[in-house]
Amino acid sequence: MVYRLLALDIDGTLLSSNNRLDRQTKDAIQYAQKKGVIVTLVSERHFHSAAKVARALRLTQPIITHNGAFVSSSMDDPVYTSKIDHSVLIQLAEFLETYPCQIQMSHERLSVSNRPHSKNLIAKMTIGMNEPLFYPVTYVDSLSQYLLENYEAATDVKVKMDDKKTADDLEKAISDYFPSLETSRGGSDHLTIVRQGTSKFNGLLFFAGQLGIPLHEIVAVGDGFDDIEMIEKCGLGVAMRNASKEVKAKAEWVTRSNDMDGVAYMVREVFRKQIRVH
Repeated sequence: MVYRLLALDIDGTLLSSNNRLDRQTKDAIQYAQKKGVIVTLVSERHFHSAAKVARALRLTQPIITHNGAFVSSSMDDPVYTSKIDHSVLIQLAEFLETYPCQIQMSHERLSVSNRPHSKNLIAKMTIGMNEPLFYPVTYVDSLSQYLLENYEAATDVKVKMDDKKTADDLEKAISDYFPSLETSRGGSDHLTIVRQGTSKFNGLLFFAGQLGIPLHEIVAVGDGFDDIEMIEKCGLGVAMRNASKEVKAKAEWVTRSNDMDGVAYMVREVFRKQIRVH
């Protein structure tokens, strides 16, 4: 089988546990590119953060960020977006503000959050996003009022609740009242809300379609639950050794862990016998 596209998750996959990009990994990506393979990133990270990794790897193709909601090689010229519409976002903000929670709405340029009741909530929200501290976050007294004054859509909305029961109630309410949205759990008391149909796989599917590359010619590598769909549906799905049992069970191949140069090992093994593609 000839593979023409390599799609890589960032956290827990490309980067080691201490968030370093090792030399072996960089060299392996260059090796794949010399074979004519297109390499892209597929990440939950915000665009600026993922783009920094892409630059370190010398990638020139668009990358899939915000869990598939923003596909682009530059901030100003996306090839694909899947955002929560401004009108829906206002209604969602008004609804969420009736709950005791921390809310963070994001798009490719910045995040906007309601003012937290304690400093601990800021830490929990920031740490939970796996984002560098330089990502700009604007704090406002009322998100709904901010949205009335600023015409913005959002790639995602993260909500931090005080307890699991409140999070359960909120998740059900969003399902009932906002059919254009879907939620996922990032923990017992942490919700992520996106536009219906937004996923890493769908962002990757659009990107591959633009290139005319079918699914069976894609290698997808990841370690998280949000990577499962692309691992299952692409031509070769690879899980990291550090992934959970559920993720590894869906993969065709399990490589070494992210602290044992798992991506570099996989690239050398998969592409060493492949002739250069055009």
